[in-house]
Amino acid sequence: MSNDSTEVPPKLAPGAEQTLQALEFRLESPKPAEQSPSVSDVPTRTWFRRWRIPLLLLIASIASMTWAGLTAWSPVDILDRAWMQSSLFEVRRSILANWMPGLIFSLSLTAILGAHELGHYLVTRAYGIRSTPPLFIPFPISPIGTCGAVILMDGRQADRRQIFDIGIAGPLAGMVLAIPIAIAGLVIELPLRTGIGPAFVFGQPVLIQGLAEWFSSSTAVSMSHLGEPGIANTDMNPLLMAAWVGMLVTGLNMIPMSQLDGGHVIFGLLGRRSWMFSWLTYAACIAYVIYGAIVYKQGLFVVMLLLVSLMGVAHPPSRDDDVDLGWTRQVLGWLTLSLPILCIPLRPVTMSM
Repeated sequence: MSNDSTEVPPKLAPGAEQTLQALEFRLESPKPAEQSPSVSDVPTRTWFRRWRIPLLLLIASIASMTWAGLTAWSPVDILDRAWMQSSLFEVRRSILANWMPGLIFSLSLTAILGAHELGHYLVTRAYGIRSTPPLFIPFPISPIGTCGAVILMDGRQADRRQIFDIGIAGPLAGMVLAIPIAIAGLVIELPLRTGIGPAFVFGQPVLIQGLAEWFSSSTAVSMSHLGEPGIANTDMNPLLMAAWVGMLVTGLNMIPMSQLDGGHVIFGLLGRRSWMFSWLTYAACIAYVIYGAIVYKQGLFVVMLLLVSLMGVAHPPSRDDDVDLGWTRQVLGWLTLSLPILCIPLRPVTMSM
């Protein structure tokens, strides 16, 4: 038996039909297009997001390094005297008298450290490896006004040769600027105006000593202080000081262990076998720290050694550890491993009596 009855729609209350039609109209009406940024705005916003923090850190670091320079690389001492005297007269005098040498030091050091980190950064970009822009680290109470600069990268994306190229690019780029700036600091006289005596002496690395001998006929800086190859902070030329810091940073970074630049280089040279070389270097660094503590009564580079311990002494594996470097990279890599000896003074800082 079939059912042929026709369904009768329910009867709507008065006024409900108009309400239903209005609701259907709103649901079926196309939504207004959202305001989207123009194509030309997208790269600008992306660039701003990527470089905003690095640029702010750069500005803060330039100010911090300028402050270190105009206080004769003794920012804490001048603040102590201001506190004891209950007066900012000494601070004001140093700013007015030394703002130009301080700015020269700051910009010169920024150029060296910036070249170093840009060397890393540009190679990572060339290889398509994710990394941050150079990040400067301001440190106003430090004698040099900074803790250096770094980039952060995803090393797991790189093979052995790429790790080598990234590691070696920074020190080479930094030294290209550090050496001529050191020469300029040796031959150009840029005295600091200060009424205080020397607080400490900067020991000079082998490379700067060699440059001083080479340009001995026109050297404007005396390299001898208290019988050692050093320069008092009040006598330090701002250009030479920038080169001194740049070379020290380069030398420390080129120590062949962990994920320092030297660790990248030795990993590129030896591959998986580099762990033995890194551990021997780590033992030598511990011996150097103990030597400095006993002989000089200074805990030299203890913090850096602790950071290396936390990161791991041996270099982690790459995406492909079996890539060959070739003879050119091999020779260049072994030569650059001499930079710690050339650029790190045996006694970087000595308190003046």
